[in-house]
Amino acid sequence: MIELQDVSKKYPTGQIALYNVNLRLQQGEMAFLTGHSGAGKSTLLKLIALLDRPTQGKVLIDGFDISQLKQNQVANYRRSIGVIFQDHHLLSDRTIFDNVALPLMISGMRPADIERRVHAALDKVNLMSKEKDYPMMLSAGEKQRIGIARAVVNKPSIILADEPTGNLDPGLASDIMQTFQQFNELGATILIASHDQPLIERMGKRIIALQKVKGR
Repeated sequence: MIELQDVSKKYPTGQIALYNVNLRLQQGEMAFLTGHSGAGKSTLLKLIALLDRPTQGKVLIDGFDISQLKQNQVANYRRSIGVIFQDHHLLSDRTIFDNVALPLMISGMRPADIERRVHAALDKVNLMSKEKDYPMMLSAGEKQRIGIARAVVNKPSIILADEPTGNLDPGLASDIMQTFQQFNELGATILIASHDQPLIERMGKRIIALQKVKGR
């Protein structure tokens, strides 16, 4: 379960990204974050992924305040979180297999286990045939699906996606959302930030609307 209790985030510049946010997402739930640009969607996802920390309030995962994690525990926590960005950050000089395998290589997993995990992740996004290709050889939709494969190769219990369909045409965007739906059906808790209101309304999931703080 993901829970935010009275969470605010103020940057050194004085910008208030979030103010007094309370949110609870049940284990295995899939939901969407909406709101105008600057409403704090990306910031909220970063707080859950521990890529940033709140100015005040608590972020709880399964009842545990993640701000209490020691520095040497943060990397292990992040391995339980799959994060997908609008810019997929694929390494252009690495094959698709190596791009997806990167988190597993960093964690020191055995080569045989890496191969099994990567093939399973690529199979889930229907791109097994692309494992020897390079990112420049892929379409925009394929690159985004590779980004998803890399995010889920560690079998995370939580998947966070920040505008994952922002650069895609409606057909590809719908395909990507169906991919998230499949991971949710396998038990992952999924939170997606998106401004594509018609698309997320068609998904029939809970919608959480953030409002920009006045004066920002």
